[in-house]
Amino acid sequence: MKKTAVSEYGYINAKLRARLSRILTDEFKRAMIDADGIEDAIQVLANHDYTSAAETWNKTGDIQNVEFELFKNHIGNYRMVIKNTDGELKEFTNILTIKPEIENIKTALRLWYGSRIKNRPIGYRAAYLYKERIYENIEWDALINAVSYDDVSAVFQNTIYRDIFKKHTVLDAHDSIFNIEIALDKLYYRFLNENSKKLSSDDRRVIHEIISTEIDLQNISWLIRYHHFYKMEFSELKNIIIPGGHGLELDALVNPGEDVSSSISPFDLLKKDYPELSTINISDKHNFSGQAVMFEQLLDETQKRKFTSILAGYPFTIGIILVYFFMSGRELNFIASVLNGKNYRFSSQRIEELTK
Repeated sequence: MKKTAVSEYGYINAKLRARLSRILTDEFKRAMIDADGIEDAIQVLANHDYTSAAETWNKTGDIQNVEFELFKNHIGNYRMVIKNTDGELKEFTNILTIKPEIENIKTALRLWYGSRIKNRPIGYRAAYLYKERIYENIEWDALINAVSYDDVSAVFQNTIYRDIFKKHTVLDAHDSIFNIEIALDKLYYRFLNENSKKLSSDDRRVIHEIISTEIDLQNISWLIRYHHFYKMEFSELKNIIIPGGHGLELDALVNPGEDVSSSISPFDLLKKDYPELSTINISDKHNFSGQAVMFEQLLDETQKRKFTSILAGYPFTIGIILVYFFMSGRELNFIASVLNGKNYRFSSQRIEELTK
């Protein structure tokens, strides 16, 4: 007998809402930002269910070790949800772990590239690589210690990433791992789309709304970084765009023979799907960086509004799980940013600006 939405989500909904009530509260954020130095900030963490991160700092005094502990906490959040779900929901939640696994693959790949291609020492950094299984069974040590790119590719032979690593080649410093990283991100969103078809219509609708905005935010971030700052050619820009967003139609923005660098505006890219853009006034229309920052902030706020709407609406959908991963991830990023700010002796005002 097929489960009802209430029976499928009832328990995990209650569990995650209890956890969400403690995530990124104004009281916690204020206490972290106003802490008198990193030691006091660590004490705030210890009082906020982050005892392992606090213990790591007390043992090592190493902020990178603390960030590594926070990443392990992040993986633990996924595992907790997987443990408390079953059937197709459990399977889909497991697929969501591909995202942090790809983060870990990128870290490992950069370590290998730095060591074998750039001849840089990586010993101390390798200690901060997560080496337990996340989604696939990956031999992490074999990856970072691979002698050649063929050895790197062989690590992924029996994984969902096999075709990506077979398609690309990195032989020397003239080759980059950029295209591999882009392909990994595209793979994640493709997997989400394909596997969401097994879920209910309500779940598919929620996933589409949340993931589309996430894809738009990723796409616009790449456009800003690679077009404006690294001067990537228009033809290359089109190739990195992740499908599945509300629609980043670059072709429609550029007239034949027009200078792309002067014609692409972040505010024009998605105005059709984000009408809020038309209410924003930018005094300098050629200030690409200013537009870009405001656009990213807008999309981020749009995403947060969608999550708030999910929490206030019908409770028995996968939305509660997506909200939890989003908010817990934001909290961990906030903590890492504050700790780094305290480590560099930034003022509380400066840290608050950086963590908005």
